[in-house]
Amino acid sequence: MKYCDLVQFEPIESVIQLTDANDKDRAVHLIDTYVISERMAEQLNEAVIEHLQFRRPVDNKGLFIVGNYGTGKSHLMSVISTIAEMDGASNYIKNERVAQKAKEIEGQFKVIRTEIGSVRTSLRDILCEALEEGLYDMGVDFKFPSIDQVRNNKDALTEMMGLFQEAFPDQGLMLVVDELLDYLRSRKEQELTLDLGFLREVGEVCSKTRLRFIAGIQEMLFDNPKFGFVADSLRRVKERFEQVRIVREDIAFVVSQRLLKKDEKQKALIREHLSRFTSLYTRLSEDLEMYVNLFPIHPAYLTTFEKVNVAEKRVALKTISNEIKRILEDDVPEGAPGLISYDSYWKYIEEDPSYKSNPDIREVLDKSRILKDRIQNAFTKKIYQPMAIRIVNALAVYRLATSDIFDKVGLTPEELRDDLFLHSTMSLEMLLEDDNPSDFLKTTVEAALREIQKTVSFQYISTNESNGQYYLDLKKDIAVDDLIEQKAETIEDDKLDSYYFEVLKQATGVADNTYVTGYKIWKHNLPWEAHKVTRQGYLFFGAPNERSTAQPERDFYIYMLKPFSEVKFKDEQKADEVFFKLTIKEEKFIRLLKMYAGSRELGINATSATKQLYVRKSETYFKELVKWLSDNFVHVYEITYRGKTANILEFGMLLPQNAGVIEIINSVSEGLLTDWFEQKYPDYPSFRKLQNVYLNKENLPSYVSDSLIQISGRETRQGTAILDGLVLIDQNGKLNVHKSGYAKWVMNKLNEKGHGQVLNASELIETITIKGTEDIRLTYEFKLEPELFAVVLAALVHAGELVVNVDGKSYDAMNYAEFSRLPLGQLIYFNYVKKPSGLPVAAINALFQISDVRIPNLEGENLAFGIRRVMEFANNKLQRVVRMIPTIRTGLPIWDGTLFSTAEVGQYVQKMDDLKEFLEGIGRYDSPAKMHNLRYSAEEILAQDIYVKELEKLEKLETKVREFTNVANYLTQAKLHL
Repeated sequence: MKYCDLVQFEPIESVIQLTDANDKDRAVHLIDTYVISERMAEQLNEAVIEHLQFRRPVDNKGLFIVGNYGTGKSHLMSVISTIAEMDGASNYIKNERVAQKAKEIEGQFKVIRTEIGSVRTSLRDILCEALEEGLYDMGVDFKFPSIDQVRNNKDALTEMMGLFQEAFPDQGLMLVVDELLDYLRSRKEQELTLDLGFLREVGEVCSKTRLRFIAGIQEMLFDNPKFGFVADSLRRVKERFEQVRIVREDIAFVVSQRLLKKDEKQKALIREHLSRFTSLYTRLSEDLEMYVNLFPIHPAYLTTFEKVNVAEKRVALKTISNEIKRILEDDVPEGAPGLISYDSYWKYIEEDPSYKSNPDIREVLDKSRILKDRIQNAFTKKIYQPMAIRIVNALAVYRLATSDIFDKVGLTPEELRDDLFLHSTMSLEMLLEDDNPSDFLKTTVEAALREIQKTVSFQYISTNESNGQYYLDLKKDIAVDDLIEQKAETIEDDKLDSYYFEVLKQATGVADNTYVTGYKIWKHNLPWEAHKVTRQGYLFFGAPNERSTAQPERDFYIYMLKPFSEVKFKDEQKADEVFFKLTIKEEKFIRLLKMYAGSRELGINATSATKQLYVRKSETYFKELVKWLSDNFVHVYEITYRGKTANILEFGMLLPQNAGVIEIINSVSEGLLTDWFEQKYPDYPSFRKLQNVYLNKENLPSYVSDSLIQISGRETRQGTAILDGLVLIDQNGKLNVHKSGYAKWVMNKLNEKGHGQVLNASELIETITIKGTEDIRLTYEFKLEPELFAVVLAALVHAGELVVNVDGKSYDAMNYAEFSRLPLGQLIYFNYVKKPSGLPVAAINALFQISDVRIPNLEGENLAFGIRRVMEFANNKLQRVVRMIPTIRTGLPIWDGTLFSTAEVGQYVQKMDDLKEFLEGIGRYDSPAKMHNLRYSAEEILAQDIYVKELEKLEKLETKVREFTNVANYLTQAKLHL
């Protein structure tokens, strides 16, 4: 579908001259082709005709027809004067109301039409001469006296009208003048005062005679600041004149009803086309009929065109006519609205050489040309390039629509989107799938604006932060790139190192605050993969002899050395030190770094007006540097460890996929330091059940809390990982403190104490206190953190092996629930531990464990219930042992032999006799009171669990032998029968 299929285009080929109406045929054609909007109809009826008629007494005034070039001002004056001059003229008027009203003045005037050129003659002389010539042609001979012979002009004008009335008693005289404002602008102050005085007198004569005066001007005369110096004269003129404005609504009506007339079928097609885009643009849906009527001209074209006040030759209707002719045979785009907006007007300004004489227009032309040149040749995101060109053209036009081309006013992304109907390169279907396509399109416009600013180094286009408007900033034309280039060449090596560390700081994501004031040193946690924990050390930007003595000493030191101003130091090849150094042969990085340094240095002393230019440039360089480091880290860094220097690949390191800078540093450092960690912490627990996480200071409290809960009997994944690492659960996930070396260390230390003595916390945990830093607390053996050690103590408490005193209160197995709810901050600062007294809780727990008895605690009925279940277990197992012993003595016969040898029979009988003796023994402790005298230790009880399992295996074996024997007997009988 082409544009010509949707409009009935009637081009406007030429500019109408007022004097065209002197020809009758031409005058009729002008009336016939003049389209009248509703607003203009009201103006004509209520202002123009009312002030022209002379049949009814009114305070008649002169008329000013106000309209810019090309808005139909001369056409309108030709129509009005033709109606007043010619009988039957109303028959050619398209608007019925105006045609009816026009009969009041139709053919009732003799008309004199004139245009004022570029002359220095006074207004009085120009108009008087036009009147004299016009009257002469009508047969009336009248000469105005010279200016120095009259006291006022009203008498002469009145005398003139007296002679006219004698010749034409039933008619009035109309003087129509065009281009009045251009003439008045050229007048000096005293001359202008006289001209305005004459105009006032003409207006006053209009109210007392049948003289009527109409003048065409390009803009409102009385509010024009250019005539502020004659304000009093203007005020008096204003009292005798009525202004009739031609506004964009009138022009829009002309465009829709004459240039771009459409029938209902064409409107329906346009409406269907535009309806697809209503969710993209504000008010398109609400004002759809206006867009349909003006299609393919955007209403914003006319709105902005009206505001442009610098360019004089604004032939609006002719310009629009040319735009339509250009696209008439083109296809209407499927994925875009296809409307022409005011950005297209910029090419008319660019192509008209006369505009270059105007310094304001020339300034905008120069800057917009630079902008578009950079967009054409240096735009990195080509997808936004067409949109960017349109935006620059629009901002250039809008720059000429402001009262001052240096004002900080412009257009928001929303206004650009809606006024230009900007569209995305994405398909319309995909765009409309977005939850808010209008916002998505706005985001695209914002991206294009940012890219424009970036392309021109944030010059020529600025943003008004208070209202979000973008505008052509004609003063913003500092050669930023050149200045930065010059400064970059003078940056010294130590400065480069400083800015390099700024980039590295961002790339590694270290904190803003350093560990030691004045030094680029940070506490750093390094993953220890083999044990799923982190080790604490230091990350330092510099060499060992440049840093302070970081206290306390930690597990490692990672040094990021200066690449430019190298610092000499002695590498002592320590096992806990790793060095990273950027190789400075990478020219791209060095140039970027120098440009970043140059922009930063220039920004420090820049004025507030230009500082932001350097800030934005430095931000751009900074982002590129960080990205470059991330992308190239593996290849451009040398690592030194224990005297060996190589790059990452030469060290044979395997790195995580898509690893960032800090992940690479951590991975390489951990690979080099893992043997050192094993040496320093030979028996440190390994939390192998942790997945995709490392224990560290931040998450440790959560894991410890879950561990204490699991000791109570409620299993958690985090708790299992910690208890497994501390060897406090068996392969079935049951709590078992007897195989844990960490638990045995505590019990052994306690056993070394005399009877009834306690083991103080200070004997288990070493505290290193350094002024100004946080205390370091680790167990003497194994170097466990107090939080992990608290889990070991909790398991021993629950098992009945230990009593822990916290803040003066003792906790044992009986009140473990209360112990487990204590804040971790209290648990890790326990006072002492000791052996329990009273019930042999550890042994009782061991009995419950092998009997598979689960109770929340050993208090009251819980203990009695648990003992009953133990007795049931013991009796059941005792009966089965008694039955199994003689069975074993038989050796379990099978075919013509036995399953067990004589030696094996002896071994199994001995085990079952031991189990029988144990079960008979514990049967005597069938009450809580008797349990106080339990003679078995927890270790002895748990050892019997092996014999219980042996019994179960023997029973299963006996069953299988019996089944096998039955099958064999059956087969033997079957054979005999056959």
